Amino acid sequence: MTPQTQPPPSERLARQVQGLTTLLTLQEEARQAQSLAELAFIIVNGTLRLVSYAQAVFWRVTPGKKNILTAVSGAPRFDPNAPQMVWYRKAIDVLTQAADMDPIQEVALERLPPALRQEGEDWSHAHGVWLRVKHPRSGANLGGLWLSRDRPWEEGERVLLEHLLNGYAESVALWQQRPLPGAMILRKLRRGGGILILLAALFATLFIPVRQSVLAPARVAAVDPSMVTAPMDGMVARFFIQPHAQVKVGDLLFTLDTTELNHRYHLALEELALAQTQLRKVGQLAFSEKERVAEIATNKNLVREASAKVDYAVELLERAQVKAAVDGVAVFSDPYAWLGRPVRLGERVLEIASPQRVEIAIDLPAAEAMPFVLESEVVLYLDGDPLNPLSGRLRFAAYEATLTPEGKLIYLLKADFAPHTTLPRLGLKGTAKVYGREVTLFHALFHRPIAALRRLVIL
Repeated sequence: MTPQTQPPPSERLARQVQGLTTLLTLQEEARQAQSLAELAFIIVNGTLRLVSYAQAVFWRVTPGKKNILTAVSGAPRFDPNAPQMVWYRKAIDVLTQAADMDPIQEVALERLPPALRQEGEDWSHAHGVWLRVKHPRSGANLGGLWLSRDRPWEEGERVLLEHLLNGYAESVALWQQRPLPGAMILRKLRRGGGILILLAALFATLFIPVRQSVLAPARVAAVDPSMVTAPMDGMVARFFIQPHAQVKVGDLLFTLDTTELNHRYHLALEELALAQTQLRKVGQLAFSEKERVAEIATNKNLVREASAKVDYAVELLERAQVKAAVDGVAVFSDPYAWLGRPVRLGERVLEIASPQRVEIAIDLPAAEAMPFVLESEVVLYLDGDPLNPLSGRLRFAAYEATLTPEGKLIYLLKADFAPHTTLPRLGLKGTAKVYGREVTLFHALFHRPIAALRRLVIL
C-alpha cells in the first residue's frame, strides 16, 4: 500500500493561516450582528467557510430552560413542525439532559431512545458533532450547534470549532442579556410609578376631538347629462362614434336595424300605388256610369290612409337614425357590446355630457354611513393619479339607500369640485374621503366595533 502523501510545509502553513483568518472573520461578523436572528444565520451558514458539513442546526435556551430551534443551514425560514425539525427538537431535549456531555463532542445516536435512533437514520447524517454554547463567565447553557456530514471529523477541525465556539458564545450571551426596548421602558415606568400616569394619558387621549371621515368608491360623473334613449323597440345595428368622442348637434350616433321598417315602407308604397290606381279607375268610370261617382270619395280616403302609412314608415326610418340633440362628450360602454342587442323603447343607450360640468359621485356602503353635513370637505384620490388628490364640497346626500346591480346597499353622495380645479376626465374612478362632524377619538375608533357587537347581540 502506498503511504499517504503529506502536503509540503508551505502548503500546510498557508492552510493554517487561511483557517485562522476565517476564524477571526467569523468571530468579528458574529460580534457585528444586528439581531439574534442575524447572529443565528451567521452561525449555521457562515461556519461552513471554516469546516465543511452537510447540515447545521442552531438552538437556544429560553429563560424557562426550553430548547428553541432558531436557525437551520440553507433555509432563511423553516417550518418548526416539519418532521425533521420535530426529530431534531426531540433529540436535542434528550441529549441536553445528559450531564456528562462535553462542550464539543461527536453525537452518539446510541444515547437516544430506540424510536428516535431509528428516525435519526433518515434525518441525520452518519457523523455529527455537538457544540454547546455556554455563557463565558457563568457557564450557563445558552444553546448549541449541531453539525452533521457523511465523513468523520478530524482533530484539527475540532480545535478550530472550539475556538470559534468561544466567540459565538460571547455574541449569543450579549443578545440573550440585552432587554427589549419595550421592556426597558416598562421597567423605568414601573420604578417611577409612571404606569398610572401613562394609563391616565392614554385615557385622556380618547377624548381628543377629531374629524369623522369615511372612505368610499367614487367616480367622475357628469352633471345633468343628456340621455340618449332608444326611440322604439328594435336592435342596435351600428355605432358611428366611439366612447368619449366629442359630438355636435345633428351628428349621427347609432342606428337601429331597419330590415322590418324597410319592408313596412315598401308595403306601404305598394298599398298607396294600388289605392291611387283604383282612384283613377273609378274616376274614369264615373264619366260613363253615374253610380260610380259615390265611390270616388271612398277611394280618396283609401289613398289618404295609404299615404299616411307611407309617411309613418318614413318617419320610423328617420327615427331609427339616432342623432345628437346637444353638444358634448358621448359617454357609454364598448359599442360592440350593443351591436345586435335588442332594446326597448326608452331604454338608455348612452349619455351626452359636457366636459366642463362634472362632479364627484360617491357610492357609500350602507354599513359605513354616518351623519353628513352639506358643504363638508371631500377629497378624491383618483386611481390613475393617487398622489395628486382633488378637493371638493359635499352637495347632495341621499336619505335612502339604493340597491346596486351587484346587490349592495349604498347611499349616493355627490360633491362639487373646488373652484379653479383642473377638472378630470369623465368616467375616471378612485376613492373619496368624506369628512363628517367632529367627534371624540373614542367614537372614531370604536363606533364600528360597537355597532358590529350590537348586531351580534341582537341576532
